[in-house]
Amino acid sequence: MKIRITRPGQLGSTIRELARRRPSEAEEYLDSHQDVWEELAGGDPHEAADILEAIDEEGAADLLQELPADEAGDVLDEMHPEAAADILEELTPQEAAALVSEMETDQAVDVIGALEPHERTAVLSALDTKTASEVERLLIYAADSAGGMMTTDVAALPVGMSCGEAIELLRRLHAELGSNLRYVYVVDDGGRLVGVVPFRKLVFARPGTGLDDVMETEIVKVRTDTDREEVAEQIQRYHLIAIPVVDARGVLVGMVKVSEAIEAILAEVGEDIAVMVGAGVEETVFTPVGRSVRRRLPWIFFNLVVGVALAALISRFESTLTTYAVLAAYMPIVALLAGNSGAQSLAVIIRSMAVGDLPPGRAGRAIRREVAVGLIDGTVMALTAAFIAAMTVTAFQTGATSIDPVDLGVIVFVSVWVAFLVAGLVGSGIPVALRRVGQDPALASNIFLTMVTDIVGFTGFLITATILLA
Repeated sequence: MKIRITRPGQLGSTIRELARRRPSEAEEYLDSHQDVWEELAGGDPHEAADILEAIDEEGAADLLQELPADEAGDVLDEMHPEAAADILEELTPQEAAALVSEMETDQAVDVIGALEPHERTAVLSALDTKTASEVERLLIYAADSAGGMMTTDVAALPVGMSCGEAIELLRRLHAELGSNLRYVYVVDDGGRLVGVVPFRKLVFARPGTGLDDVMETEIVKVRTDTDREEVAEQIQRYHLIAIPVVDARGVLVGMVKVSEAIEAILAEVGEDIAVMVGAGVEETVFTPVGRSVRRRLPWIFFNLVVGVALAALISRFESTLTTYAVLAAYMPIVALLAGNSGAQSLAVIIRSMAVGDLPPGRAGRAIRREVAVGLIDGTVMALTAAFIAAMTVTAFQTGATSIDPVDLGVIVFVSVWVAFLVAGLVGSGIPVALRRVGQDPALASNIFLTMVTDIVGFTGFLITATILLA
């Protein structure tokens, strides 16, 4: 097949779009045009990574092996860790280890951590001793902590060195540190972080000036166990491009780059969306089917239990529904409106928590605000829904016993208004309550919210109808 290029630099994006629409054709093209593939991977690893993620793992592994090891490592650095792990599992442990050795350490740790346990052991065994030791040391940290996000490739210099000596040493280390040369960290004899020198400040200092004379001692730093949300917050608050990471003794062990912080924020938002509806915290489109099923089934079973309980509650009003069958047509409206309103409150609260706009001291005020919004929206929607119900009930009624339009309007108004009140309270209260007991505020919040709004919506409607039509 032929690919038409209409402007310079379009090759990567053209093949990427082809891979997303027709992956087998893109794979076939690259297999038969190895020079194009090598040029693309060497010039734009990010585009190459997108292409490999779009085609099947076996084909991606073949294409990756056609590249020089250093270029293949650059491409793997740009890939989603689980996608890269799927590709490495198509290779022998020795082949995978050769590519992992060319990756950035922090990215390599993420990819190896995503491998199946037996594959991870095999690849680690095939790595050289130094790389394996460094990777294993970083694997002990949780993926959502500063230790799990950091790179150990940092410029750490002793406090007694002069600026001229520091520049000369950094010149020799440039190839090893590469893009990680953002700040120069100054450490004492025990490796403890005592100062930071921005690279620009170091360059303009007189060669004979000591590092201790130009370093900043008021250091913004995090510990290895600091949660990624706090890491991202510190980087954003102080406008940093990297933040140092220390252990419990204050020893410098690495740094977290701003790019990792951005990825952490995106991952946190994605997790919040997933857990709100009961999906796995770390589940993605690359997660194995069996693992996804195991993570989702408990919450689906919980929904089934809630549904059975709701059916049992509704059955208690069988006589009302038998006499006034038309009520069944209007009953879902209440739960539907309340569920939508509660979901809006839930989204606002969780988003505010995620970006740090809702400290515990302001939680009560936020809940009151959402309840007030719910009451106002509830009044407007209750009046609207009641009017529509009253106007349409005559056309819907088929049973022998009819409902007066005014009575139905009152039933709909009361049940919708109460449901909105409860939805605002529960939608804002669930994440606050979960945070207070030390749980993830987004933990299946939407499932609990749906349970409450359905129960209140359906049973509230039927209770109101039973009382008014008795």
